[in-house]
Amino acid sequence: MKWVGNTGNTLDSKSAENYLSNSNHLKLNTRKRYADYLRKFLEFHGVTFGIKIKRPQIIPEMVSGADIQKLKETIKQHSSWKTSINTHLALVETAIKTGMRRAELADLRVKDVDLDRCRVKVVAGKGNKDRVIPIGLELCQMLDEVCSGREEDERVFGMNKRSLGVWVRRWAKKAGVNLHTHSFRHYFATTLVERGANIRVVQELLGHSSLATTQVYLSVTADHLEDAIQLLE
Repeated sequence: MKWVGNTGNTLDSKSAENYLSNSNHLKLNTRKRYADYLRKFLEFHGVTFGIKIKRPQIIPEMVSGADIQKLKETIKQHSSWKTSINTHLALVETAIKTGMRRAELADLRVKDVDLDRCRVKVVAGKGNKDRVIPIGLELCQMLDEVCSGREEDERVFGMNKRSLGVWVRRWAKKAGVNLHTHSFRHYFATTLVERGANIRVVQELLGHSSLATTQVYLSVTADHLEDAIQLLE
């Protein structure tokens, strides 16, 4: 059996290592993805490949509440139709108060909003998992207005995933702030952590399969580190 790309090399762990070295100039995340693909390919052919690249732990961005407020004020001032203003503000509020991913926000259906109990249901989120997120009364009332008169299967915000992302970036540019759809998720998580929410509860709300993924938000504020240092005073 010959190696990929007609190099003439035998398909073994050494030739795979040499092949992977061609990606050394790329970002670590990209190299890890290539290594994972390569490992699966080799396993399919009965070849053991021991090289594993550890994904770097990247601290999430710190999102300013002032920037989000500026975005909302811009929407209020520049939208032409009251219906659009209400829908767009409800979208931003839903994003910052549920931590839903862009695809989850785009696919939220009228039937997934429980106005009686003030809950939203995320159906088939990342990893094909469902979860239920409680919402406050103010957001519940906003969604009630947006969903009024709509069919059960209609998208609450009327946009697909791509359109939603483009919309956020366009309004952020108008507002002069550096925000995108995932910024709202970061804001949701860091705000909860700052206010002392249990990290496992935050994990469940975000829909993370691993607690380690959620724990990176502890590094954003470092309040828990300051508490430890105070013990030295």
